[in-house]
Amino acid sequence: MNTHQEARVPEFWTLLGPDFAGKSTVLDRLHNDHGWRVVSYDDQYLERYPLIRRLRQHWIADAFVSAGTRYSSELVLAALHPIVLHLRDELTRSAGTKPVIVDSYYYKLLAKCRLLGVEHSPTFDYWRSFPRPRGVLYTDVPPEVAWARSFHGARVNPFEHHGDTPNEANFIRLQSDLRAAVLAEVGDVPVEIIDGSAAPDAVVTAVLAAVEMAVAR
Repeated sequence: MNTHQEARVPEFWTLLGPDFAGKSTVLDRLHNDHGWRVVSYDDQYLERYPLIRRLRQHWIADAFVSAGTRYSSELVLAALHPIVLHLRDELTRSAGTKPVIVDSYYYKLLAKCRLLGVEHSPTFDYWRSFPRPRGVLYTDVPPEVAWARSFHGARVNPFEHHGDTPNEANFIRLQSDLRAAVLAEVGDVPVEIIDGSAAPDAVVTAVLAAVEMAVAR
């Protein structure tokens, strides 16, 4: 990203957490109840971006699952790259009076790809050159709780577990590895740990309080 683009990116926050941490609920509440601008690749935020929606819908099933067989890691990441660019580009369109929060940013995607053997350093280095958030809000959920929220594996996809089988052990192992990898990836960005096991109202309240406290410092 060039200097002109960086100058146009507003101050923003990133919401992170493991799979099934309840991030989507928190983001929807921040958007609907508190007027936050949400940058995300979830379907409800992609009405104006059908290309990104189609890429998101097909990336895991059509690209990731064939990494190392039909497709090289470089090709698989080339298909993921537009989704990450969309987050960056949405940030440049988010300047205004509303606070801005990004769903996972590139941090979680990058960490998962590395854990699952999809590597391409030039792509990752480029993502790491993107503007940094003011802070990271990490909704911490034990892997066992996340597994229960997945309806004990019924909603788990291949990008959410180690190995070929979406069983509890493989899911918990990836989620445990993911926590360490994501927190290492955010580097020296300030991180606030939020108890994601709490009720949604309490999680949203904790997120708002963490942001207010950080701004007041």
